[in-house]
Amino acid sequence: MGAWIDHVDLRVPALGVVEHFYDAFFERLGLTEKRHARVARGGASWEDGTPDNYNAVEYYEENVSGRPAHFFGVIEEVEVQPAAGRIAFAVVAETLTEWATVLPQIGAREIEHNDDDGYPALFFTDPLGTRLELCARRSRT
Repeated sequence: MGAWIDHVDLRVPALGVVEHFYDAFFERLGLTEKRHARVARGGASWEDGTPDNYNAVEYYEENVSGRPAHFFGVIEEVEVQPAAGRIAFAVVAETLTEWATVLPQIGAREIEHNDDDGYPALFFTDPLGTRLELCARRSRT
């Protein structure tokens, strides 16, 4: 039986500090739809938010089937620390050079290049320190 990730909800201590970064980052990844939401403490329930009343944003893939597929949510919880792990996104290897130029322009920090063992990647953090990665695996020949 197979399984896959349906969505990711990232908790951040200050949504206002990272929202612009994630807007630009996800738009470049092709997640062009954004919604505002209100999330109860602990993420127990979601409701539609407005630009004047929200504590979370949701980023969706382009609407292909009449209903966007949920992909990534960023939720403000003031007491949380940046994620200890790293969230990775797959990209085409040839775009890593362009990403290396774009990331500092949109607010990424601590950018590191990696090309060990056929695993080209960029490691970086969002403006609050959540660790992220853009990776492109090459097939071995």
